[in-house]
Amino acid sequence: MLKIDHPQIYIYSYQLSRESKTEVNSIWTWANNIWQHFSHEKELIFSQANLGYPLTKAKKFSHSNKIDGSFKFCRLDDSEGILARIGSPETDENKDIDVAALKDFNVNNLMLADSYEDWLGHTIFITYKLPTYQPRTNKKYLRQIADECLKNLFPEASVHPPFYRDTELLGSPIFEYSSLKSQVQVFVYLVDDEMEDKLGQILQPLFELFYYRHKITTAFLDSRKISDLLKGLYGEIKGIIASLKTKIPEFESNNDVASQEKVNTDEFLTSLKITHKQLLRESLDYQILLGDLENFNNTINIHDYNYQEKLAQICDKWQASTEDLTTFKFFIDKNSPYLQRQIQGDLGYFKHGTDLIKIAVDLVAGIVDIEQAEIDRSLERTIQILGTGLGAGGIVVSAVANYVERDIVFRIPQNGDRIHPAVASLLWSLLAVIVVSGLVGWINGAWKINQYRWFRRKSEPRRLPDSQSPPVNDMLQEAAEVRSPTEQE
Repeated sequence: MLKIDHPQIYIYSYQLSRESKTEVNSIWTWANNIWQHFSHEKELIFSQANLGYPLTKAKKFSHSNKIDGSFKFCRLDDSEGILARIGSPETDENKDIDVAALKDFNVNNLMLADSYEDWLGHTIFITYKLPTYQPRTNKKYLRQIADECLKNLFPEASVHPPFYRDTELLGSPIFEYSSLKSQVQVFVYLVDDEMEDKLGQILQPLFELFYYRHKITTAFLDSRKISDLLKGLYGEIKGIIASLKTKIPEFESNNDVASQEKVNTDEFLTSLKITHKQLLRESLDYQILLGDLENFNNTINIHDYNYQEKLAQICDKWQASTEDLTTFKFFIDKNSPYLQRQIQGDLGYFKHGTDLIKIAVDLVAGIVDIEQAEIDRSLERTIQILGTGLGAGGIVVSAVANYVERDIVFRIPQNGDRIHPAVASLLWSLLAVIVVSGLVGWINGAWKINQYRWFRRKSEPRRLPDSQSPPVNDMLQEAAEVRSPTEQE
C-alpha cells in the first residue's frame, strides 16, 4: 500500500453574488453540508453574512483525531468565495497512513457539488508529505501516488477531470488534473514544512488567482452556448434568404409579359412583408447574441490581466520569477490565448452574418417599395382617366339637357316612336365617357403599363447579392424613380 503523511485538501469554491437559481446548487448549501457532517456545532449555518475581504478568520471544526478542518470566506468583485480545508491533524498518528484513508475525507461525495450550473468553478488543491524512507525524486512513483489520491478521494472516475500535465513548484512535483470544458480542477502537490509555510504566505493571492482562472474558463464555456445559439439563428436566416432566392425568380417568370400564368401580386407582397418583419426580428436577436459574445471576450481580456497581477504578487512574496511558477503561468501563456482565439474566430465569422441580414432586409424592402409604387401609380392613373371621362360626360349631359322640352312618358313602345331626348343625352354622355377615357388612357399609356416592369427580363433572373453593393441601391433608386412621376402629377 502507498503511504503518505498529513494529507490536506484545500477546496476553493466560487459563485456569482446573484441569487442562485436553485438554492440546492449554491456554494452555501455545499459548505453547510460539509460542516454539518464533520462539525459538532450543528446549529451553525453559513451564509453571505460571513463574507468579508480579505479571507475571513477561519471557522474550525474537529471531526476526530484523524480529521479536522476549517472554512474561510471572501467577497470578490461580483462574486462570493469559500476556502474549505479538510485534512489530518499534524500529529504522529497521522504519519505513514494509507492513501486509502482519503475516502473518509469525502463521504457521500460531499466535496463535490451535485451541479455546477450556478458556480464559477471549483479548485481542489491536495498536499501531502512523504515518509522519510520514501524517495522524493521518482516522478513515476509520485504520479502513482497522485492517481491513487484521486482514485480514493473520488471513487467514481467520472466525477473528476482527467490528468492534464505535471510541472514543478518550488522544486517539487505537482500534478494537474483539469480540462478546459470542466469547472473542476485538481492539483496534487508533494510538500515539506518549508513549502507549507510558503503556501501560507500566498493564501490570499492564490485564492484570487484561482478565482480569475475560473472567471476566464466560465466566460469561455458560456460563450460556447452563445456560439451554438448564433449558429442556429444564422442557419435560420440563411434558410429565409434561400427561400427568397427561389420565390423572386419564380414570381418574375410567372409575371413576365409573355407568361400565361399570373401570380397574385397582393399575396406576393404580403409574403414579402412577413419575410421582412421576420428578418428584422431575427436581426435583433442576432445582434443581441453577437453583443453577448463580445462581452465574454472582453471578460476574458479583463481577467487575463487580473490573473497576471496575482501571479506577480505571488512572485513578490516568494522572491521568485514567473518562470519559477510554470504551474500557474502555463494557463495564462497557453490556455487563455487559445480561448480568446476561439471567441475571436467566432466573432469574425458571425459578423459577416450581419452584412448578409442587412442586404436581405434592404432587398426585400426595395422589392416591396417598387411593387407598391407601381400599383399606386396604376391606381392613380385609372382614377384620373375615369375622372376625366365622367367630367366630359357631365358636360355633354348639361349641354343636351337645355334642349329637352318634352316630359318623359313611361309606356309600351309603339311603332314610329322616337328616342326621348333625355335618353339620347344619357347615351351621348356614356359615349363621351368612353371616348374621352379611352383617349386620355391612350395618351397617358395607362393601358400599356406593365405592372411587373422590373421583372420583364425573364432570361436574366435577379439573385441575392453576396455583399451590400449596387444591386440593392439600384432597386431602391428605381423605387424612387417610380414614385417621382406620381409626385409630379
